[in-house]
Amino acid sequence: MSSNLENQEHGKDNTEQEKGMTREEALQIRESAKATLYVSIAITLVWLFGYNIVVHDMGPILAFFKVLDGINELVIGMLTVLGIGLGIVTVFTVTNLFTQTMTNLYSLRIMEDLIRDHLFKHQYKTFFVKMIHFNELPKPKTPFPRYVSSALFVFTYHYLVSWFYLVVFSECLYFAAWSAGVYLKLYPETMNIIPMFAVAVPFTARLMAYFKYPYVEEYASFIPGILFVVVLLLAFVAYMDGPFQYLLVDIQNREVVGFFAKGSLFWKFLKDGVMIAFYPVFGEVVFFYLLYQELQQAPLPEEPVVMLADAGEGEENLEEELPTEIG
Repeated sequence: MSSNLENQEHGKDNTEQEKGMTREEALQIRESAKATLYVSIAITLVWLFGYNIVVHDMGPILAFFKVLDGINELVIGMLTVLGIGLGIVTVFTVTNLFTQTMTNLYSLRIMEDLIRDHLFKHQYKTFFVKMIHFNELPKPKTPFPRYVSSALFVFTYHYLVSWFYLVVFSECLYFAAWSAGVYLKLYPETMNIIPMFAVAVPFTARLMAYFKYPYVEEYASFIPGILFVVVLLLAFVAYMDGPFQYLLVDIQNREVVGFFAKGSLFWKFLKDGVMIAFYPVFGEVVFFYLLYQELQQAPLPEEPVVMLADAGEGEENLEEELPTEIG
């Protein structure tokens, strides 16, 4: 038993020495950590004791025995805040990843390589780590996918992302109008205006990338921030049960007797969205076509000249074939 403890301590010592830390420094840090932990626990208990006396108007004895209830309340509240924070991080991460793929012309080829090299090989951690650090990955030689199935993935990805921004930014525009006290008069003839404005925001970033606009990164960086703020406000209003109605719910329930029936606006929104969400996909088709034409016009690299492996043998053979002098 003692030998096992010695081996464990020896292993820890080796680890600490590898970090550039002596044994004395490691012991001192452990003592500091232990003291900090005790102080933190003591502060929490004293704070809960005082909280019960001041806020709940308890006596000292009852407040002492209600400390455990306060810990339970702290844990539940902290988990709630943690859940909200994880939702915010998820929304920001997804929108930031979408933004990176829009501003990087090689993004779809990079994603194809990541999926085939890591995701298909069940290297999930490596895949997600590289996706988070997407902008730091090296650019491939060409933005063209390697396989036909990957090309289908490219266009499917753009179409799905377009639908995501179409719905989310439509809700954002509707929420902005509602916040300003503006009542939108929606009709079937004008239902395509909101989704067109919604898709224009992210599609503009892709157009800037096509034309190599120098401030494309600065423009695209606003998109996750806009979504972050609006989604946070929407979640807050929904949690507080405020008098707000989402766009999709409003157009599903709105009707004008004698002009359009209930649900007509919702189906018109979907029909228009089918075409409008395809605009970025068509833009990608045009981009690949122009890039293909550019590649066709560019001269091909010259093939390397094949040198003879042994030039001396050729000279000897040539001398043997020449006629000799007649003596």
